[in-house]
Amino acid sequence: MGRNSNFSISEVEYLENNWGIKSINAMANDLNRSISSILNKKTRLQLGAFLDNGEYITVNQLFKAIGREKGTGYTLRNWIRKGFPVKNKKVLNSSFRVVYLEDFWKWAREYRMHIDFSKFKENELGLEPDWVKGQRRADIAFSKYKVTPWTKKEDSQLESLLGIFRYSYRELSMQILRTEAGIKRRINDLGLNMWPIRDLSRSWRSEEISIVTDMYNNGYKSDVIKEYINKSAQAINGKIERLIRDGILVKHK
Repeated sequence: MGRNSNFSISEVEYLENNWGIKSINAMANDLNRSISSILNKKTRLQLGAFLDNGEYITVNQLFKAIGREKGTGYTLRNWIRKGFPVKNKKVLNSSFRVVYLEDFWKWAREYRMHIDFSKFKENELGLEPDWVKGQRRADIAFSKYKVTPWTKKEDSQLESLLGIFRYSYRELSMQILRTEAGIKRRINDLGLNMWPIRDLSRSWRSEEISIVTDMYNNGYKSDVIKEYINKSAQAINGKIERLIRDGILVKHK
C-alpha cells in the first residue's frame, strides 16, 4: 500500500481537517498512503503533535491544568463512576486517555463540586463557559480552609481555645481555618474531653435563607457561607437539606 506522488489539494485538506480526530492508521488507509508519508506531510504542513488539535486533551494534561498532581488515579476512577466522558485515542502503537473539551465542560458543570477550580488558571483550556468564573471564586474562598495533616502547633491551639470555653464550632473554624467537620474529627482523634460551646438556636431570617440559596447555587460550600451569616456550617447544611427536600434547591451531584 502507499504512493510516492505528491499530495493533492484535496488530500492536504483531508489531513488538515482530520489531523488529531482520526487515527493515523485510518488516514493512511483512507488516502492509500504509507504511515511514514502521512507523518512526513504532517511535518511539512506544521500540523503539530497529534494530541494538540485543540478539540481534546489527554487526561494527564487535564489534571495538570486543574492543578491536581496527586491522587489522580483515585480521582479519575471516582469521576468515571460519575460519567466522566473519557475516551481512548490510539496513535500508532500507543493509546491515550483523552477527553473532548466540549464534553468535559458539559460534565464539569453538572459535577463541578467534585473539581477544585481554585488552582485552575483562567482559560487554561481555552475559552471557558460563563459559570466557571463564579465557581473559581467559590473554590478560592474555600481554599483557605486547610486539608493538610494537623500540626502539633494547631493541636495545641485547638486545645487552648477549647479550654477557654468561649468559642463555638463556627468561631473555632474561622480562627483556626479548619472546617467545622475537620475540627470535630480532630477533637475525637485527640480524645479531648472539651467541646465547643453551643450556638444559640434561633429562627432563620428570610435574608439568611436568601444568602444560603444564592451562595449554594453558585457553588459555595457551607464553611464559606457561614462567614456571611451568623449560623454554623452544620446548621447551614441542615437548612440546605430541608430546602432540597422542599424543592427550593437542587442537590449538587
